[in-house]
Amino acid sequence: MIKNIFNKRKHVSIYDEEIVPTEAEIKEILKTAYPLVTSKQKAFPYQVNVLGPNKQRSIELWNLCEGNKIDTDIKEFGLDQSKYSPNEGLFHIYNAPYTLIITPREAPPNEYHKEKFAKSNSKWELHDRNFVNTHNRESGAIEIGMIAKVITGLLLEKGWDTSYNVCFPKDLLKWKDYTFLKFVPTLIQTIGKGKKYKYEYKEPGESEKDIAPPFDDIFKFIDNN
Repeated sequence: MIKNIFNKRKHVSIYDEEIVPTEAEIKEILKTAYPLVTSKQKAFPYQVNVLGPNKQRSIELWNLCEGNKIDTDIKEFGLDQSKYSPNEGLFHIYNAPYTLIITPREAPPNEYHKEKFAKSNSKWELHDRNFVNTHNRESGAIEIGMIAKVITGLLLEKGWDTSYNVCFPKDLLKWKDYTFLKFVPTLIQTIGKGKKYKYEYKEPGESEKDIAPPFDDIFKFIDNN
């Protein structure tokens, strides 16, 4: 059952560096996930950049993400630097065997929509860099979330772990070492076999406090009398 599969997901802090999926296994999961998701007008306006095992690059990426967290806390919100402690929620970046950096993408129309838009004299906006980078961020993020969740289910089904991160610089200039990126990332997703999970950093009694909001706070049945 799908419920049993997703109940297996735990946020990874440290990945096992001995038990690592092969590139062929990752590719098979991604190829399986791709046709299982939908996209408006079949555009798929995102790029999934797959980074394989590279310890030094993973450490550098962690530094970039952790540095962004520090900048946000200290420079933007003026928090006390002396109380800084590393965010265990970002540790998974540090030694992830595989890392997906998902960004927007300029997406040309397929032949069907190309003909339809030409006949209606309407602009296909997803091939416009400025539109993709600014106006399509929210809707694009929804589709990125959809593919990420399907990838997650397939990974869990195969016995692998995966975690997410959105704490990173939103300025493309800070990604200058990642020359393959044309847009600021929307999501980072890591893949491997978990060795230690975020919940294991909690003190006794803290898990009971770290709970989700009540169902009724999130889901509002407007027509329910």
